Amino acid sequence: MYRFMRWIGMPMPKLLGYERYCFVAPHPDDIELGAGGTVARLTAMGKHVTFIIATDGRYGGLTPDDLPDDVVKVRVEETKAAAARLGVEDVAMLGFSESGWYDLNDMKREIALAISKAEPDLIFTLDHLVPTELHPDHRKVGLAVSDAFIHLNNHHYMKEIGGTASKRPVAGIAYFFTDRPNRYVRTTKYRKAQMEALLMHKSQALPFGDKGKTNLDMFKLMTTVRNVRYGLRRFSLQAEAFRVLSMAHTHVMPEVSERSIFSNY
Repeated sequence: MYRFMRWIGMPMPKLLGYERYCFVAPHPDDIELGAGGTVARLTAMGKHVTFIIATDGRYGGLTPDDLPDDVVKVRVEETKAAAARLGVEDVAMLGFSESGWYDLNDMKREIALAISKAEPDLIFTLDHLVPTELHPDHRKVGLAVSDAFIHLNNHHYMKEIGGTASKRPVAGIAYFFTDRPNRYVRTTKYRKAQMEALLMHKSQALPFGDKGKTNLDMFKLMTTVRNVRYGLRRFSLQAEAFRVLSMAHTHVMPEVSERSIFSNY
């Protein structure tokens, strides 16, 4: 009965029910891979979406002979082009060096300030608590966004880091690349936009395997298989999955993460 009452008294945020959204990712292309269809659906509905990319992607893509600073310039342009294909105009590149060579507290502060400026109703980021996730940027950024989410509405905290508390309360946080989804967004109609946005990241088209395939080919296949699998759960051809929490669920509420008949509604 307690589990049932918690869902009635503290319901999960409705992913498509708000007006302003903020997607925060460690690298260029992470949003397209994990939530590109959802972004395309939101912008098609007239919602305002902001992208925040924490690192500069300097160690990903192109060739070993390319200078990291040159790679950064390419990835910035690819990010803007991909965002535009998904209907997103507001893109913030925080410029932290890729692969974890930064202070976590500095990242927490800059992400909190960037999110506060975007004034979202709902925040999306990747799930840093997946046991198999080892990439330092993914773990650090997921944690930094989670910490920011907790403090965004705290006037004193935001003042101490040089910002201001959110003018509009943030309703919740949604994690993609998760192993424990509790919300799904049908994205069948937006698959084309997602794939085209992903292909904007041409610097990622590096050889993969010995059959003439590239990283982008692998990413396309991986994303399609994942979306089809999630789509089957929602009687749709394709869907994207998220672990969603309201603010009320994020403090002294371990019951929220228990496996139960209510955990995947």
